[in-house]
Amino acid sequence: MANIGDLVEFKRRNLQIIGKVSLVKELSCIVDIDTDVATYFDYETPKTVVRHGNYKIISNPESIYDSKLSQAEF
Repeated sequence: MANIGDLVEFKRRNLQIIGKVSLVKELSCIVDIDTDVATYFDYETPKTVVRHGNYKIISNPESIYDSKLSQAEF
């Protein structure tokens, strides 16, 4: 299950979308998406609901920090 701040990837109308989780509920989460993507889908806001199990976590704040830390060590 995603946590707030995680970047997730999900599919809508056969398009892969990446967004940032802003709220987690029992069955789904609210994901902030790019405004251009929201406009393309005719969404009123750049937020959408994604059910757990319908997204893939691609990164979380800790992994981004760890990655930057590892790169700084070289």
